[in-house]
Amino acid sequence: MKYINYDGSMILTGDAIADAVLDYAAILGANSRTDTVAIPAVADDGSVTRTTVLLGPASELTLSAAPDDELEPEDSAFIRHLRDAAQRVGDELPVDADGGHRFRGADGPDDGGPRGGEPASRGGEPARGGEPAPGGEPVPGGEPAGGGDDRTR
Repeated sequence: MKYINYDGSMILTGDAIADAVLDYAAILGANSRTDTVAIPAVADDGSVTRTTVLLGPASELTLSAAPDDELEPEDSAFIRHLRDAAQRVGDELPVDADGGHRFRGADGPDDGGPRGGEPASRGGEPARGGEPAPGGEPVPGGEPAGGGDDRTR
């Protein structure tokens, strides 16, 4: 379990969910885009809820370890949706000071896709206005800067 520290709030969620949110925020920031995301979370009473946040270039998120819980939320559809949305955001990838690669969309490291230094395709259709985003909201805007050409990074 991890806490997502967002604007003074602590959002308790599963490890994979927290990592996917942080990676998606980095991709959005690298492409000067924003999005709202409804994060599966654990409420104070232990029930599963969703916490909606705005992610983008100005987002300041940190992750911290939380006590493990047998009821850790796992939402593979949410993670897949974030990865698919990340693939459509734009061509720019965030800098990773550790020298590794953050997830790059649907072919991310947690689902058998490229790992380490292997290139990953960032092709596909760019996000368009009205298309569902990870929180179920339409993606504002239209095509991201740079278009949706097939480039291998």
